[in-house]
Amino acid sequence: MPIITKSDLEAYSGLTATSASAAASLIPVIQERITMMTNNQFLTDLHLQDEVTFANRARTIVAGGSYAGKGFAADDDIYVYGSYRNDGYYTVQSVATVTLTLTSAKSVVAELSGRSVLISVVRWPEAVKQTAALMVEYDYTTRPKLAGNIKSHSLGPFSETFTSGEEDQYGYPRKITDALTPYRIARVM
Repeated sequence: MPIITKSDLEAYSGLTATSASAAASLIPVIQERITMMTNNQFLTDLHLQDEVTFANRARTIVAGGSYAGKGFAADDDIYVYGSYRNDGYYTVQSVATVTLTLTSAKSVVAELSGRSVLISVVRWPEAVKQTAALMVEYDYTTRPKLAGNIKSHSLGPFSETFTSGEEDQYGYPRKITDALTPYRIARVM
């Protein structure tokens, strides 16, 4: 499951059911931005690191170790890291001993890793979900009306108001994205 669902959008933002349905296409973009902004994939200590095989048509990730033994479960959000072509977020449809079957929302690329790949369960904190919903709402309702750093614009008599610097590097109001501060992980260069 992505960071938020359409029903989360309705619960955490001011979007109506109809607007939330239309804005839902922005969720993957917001999820990626939040992981970039925080340098955090929200991994848990429930993980498996092993050589794995990704099967495209079956939508499976087969490992040498036991997913079931580690505690993986259906509907878990997982993050794959260290593969050649399949790094990213997925949702588990079902778990067999050594096989994860993924939901049809996103498929994998056929690959025999030949190296150790980390597969970790992801947990999105509620505060991050709320921030994600507000970011989607901002991108859906406010950002399309903005041009560059112009905050407001009127035609007669002509006037423009520029941003006040209260936006972060991605153009979101800091009052929205400051809630991500506790989840930020320092980048070591």
